[in-house]
Order: sequence, then C-alpha cells, then structure tokens
Amino acid sequence: MKFIKIYILILGLSGLLMNLGAQDPQFSQFYSSPLYMGPSFAGSGKGARIITNYRDQWPRISGTFVTYALSADYYIEKYRSGIGLLVLRDDAGKGLMNVTNLGLNYSFNVDLNQKWQFRPGLQVYYYMKNIDYSSLMFGDQILRGGSNTGSSVEMSRLLNAEPTRHVDFTTSMLAYSDYMWFGFTVDHLMYFSRILEKQGDYLPMRLSFYGGGKYNIAGRTRKRYEESITGAFNLMFQDKYKYLDLGAYYTHEPLVFGLWYRGLPVFPDNPNLGAITLLGGFRVKALQLGYSYDFTTSSLITKTGGAHEVSFIYSFAQRRHHHVKHKAVPCPSF
Repeated sequence: MKFIKIYILILGLSGLLMNLGAQDPQFSQFYSSPLYMGPSFAGSGKGARIITNYRDQWPRISGTFVTYALSADYYIEKYRSGIGLLVLRDDAGKGLMNVTNLGLNYSFNVDLNQKWQFRPGLQVYYYMKNIDYSSLMFGDQILRGGSNTGSSVEMSRLLNAEPTRHVDFTTSMLAYSDYMWFGFTVDHLMYFSRILEKQGDYLPMRLSFYGGGKYNIAGRTRKRYEESITGAFNLMFQDKYKYLDLGAYYTHEPLVFGLWYRGLPVFPDNPNLGAITLLGGFRVKALQLGYSYDFTTSSLITKTGGAHEVSFIYSFAQRRHHHVKHKAVPCPSF
C-alpha cells in the first residue's frame, strides 16, 4: 500500500511538471520584468537600467516553482534603438526540472505624431530545458522494493536522451503617449513551423495583449514628487491556458501600492486558479524595490501558501541630446 501511494505521488508530480512544461512562467509584477513582457520594452526607461526578479510560487509545497530573472537594457538615442539582455531561469521541484532562457532584445522607436510613439521589438533567445530523471522513481523500481537506487530500464533510456536545446524568437509592438500605452507580444515563433511542432520540443505560442492609462493627481510641475493613479490590464493566451489580469497602482513618491486580480474568472474552461495580488514598493532616486504576495482565491489557499515576489530595479542617469525626443513608457515599473 505504501508503494502504491508513492507511485501515485510520483505520477501527480509528473503531471504537474508536464503542465508546467506547456506553459511559460508568469510574474505578478509583470511590468517589473519588462523585457520578459516584450522586447519592445528594451530601452523604454529614462536611461540604462538593471532589473532582477524573484518569484516563489506555492512555498508550502517545498521547492515547487521558483523563477529568477536578470535583465539589463539601454536606449541608444543616436539610432533611436533600445537593446537589452534577458536571463530567465524557472526551477521546479528543487532542480527536478529547470528551464533557462538567454535572450538578446532590440527595439526601434518611431514618432507617430507629437503625442504618440510606436516601438516594434524582436528577441532571439536560446532555450534550455533539463530534467533530473535520476531523482524520480519508476514502476520497475517500485516493484523491486521501492528503492530509487536500483537500475531501471525506463530511467536508462531517459538518461541517454538529449536535453532540449534550441533557438526561439519573440516579437512585440508597443504604442504609447505620456499617459497611455497599448501593446501585444507573440512568443515562441518557432512553434509556427509544422516540422518543429511535431518534435515536441517547442512550447505552444504565447500571445499577450496589455495596456493601461495613468492619471497624475499632483504633477511634477506643481510638486517635487509624483502622485498618480495607474490602471492596467494583461490578457494572455497559451495553449489551453487563458489569463486576464486587472489592477491599479497608487503612487505617492517615494511609495507605491498596488492591487490586482490575477486570472479573472471570465473563461469557464480555464484550468488555472485565480489570485488577488497585493503590492508595495518604494523609489529612492535611482533605486526601486517592490514586493507582492498572491492570495489564492480557491480552497487551495491554506495548502499552497500563495506566492511571494520581489523585484529590484536600478536606473542609471543618461545624458539627453536636445535634437532627439525620447519618452519613457508611462506603465508602472512594479
């Protein structure tokens, strides 16, 4: 009976990892990971910047899903171009399965008129996925007494398999003014290839639509600090998964507060769980720090522990030339 329970547990974890393998990780503070949001955000700040992100999902289930990101971007005024580097790592089951992306981002800024600017972007990245099969227990091992140290025909076959390695692409479009922005991102462009799709190594296409608006309560023309309210949305489709996130930020420098509902129940067949996200952060000159917590809205809230997320942004001052106009995207940094 004990071995049957162990086997069922392994099957459940395997199914969880398979679902993870068909979906990209998501940040609650998605505007704090702009290059992951879309390559159009490369160079979208007021200068060069370095960003780090950390997310621990379901911490009560030890080592389930932990995501790290490190990015750096810079706007080259002479060429009206933004460049960026993104490193993303997603770890499931304390190293049982991990995915690493290494990406180069490029964007180009176009003036549509005096108020609106348009920014297409492209990312090329190297995708690496590893699975530690030696940490799993297979059926023939259970039948011999439940030890995972013995030989297994299935394990031997999997250990000899080549790990997943390939190049993929992301494209995005972003239009913005001083107070509004709208955009979309299409990730996993290589999935459009029928031949590559049949190989099973490429994640399904991820399509995201996002946007929002900002209202200045007290502009910098009257006060030295910013006080504003920002509303935003993020709509994502990937395979059978659908997400609609709605939220708002209140900024009273140096403090920022946010409230989001992740995964609004507007898709009845959506297999994912919703969550309410509370966010707090502060800005001190070039430094921004944000923390958010996801409260799972289902009965699993007492079993998973929600999700913790931390973002760190450091911006470098950039000298502006008068003959070049470059507006920072008004979306929030948290």
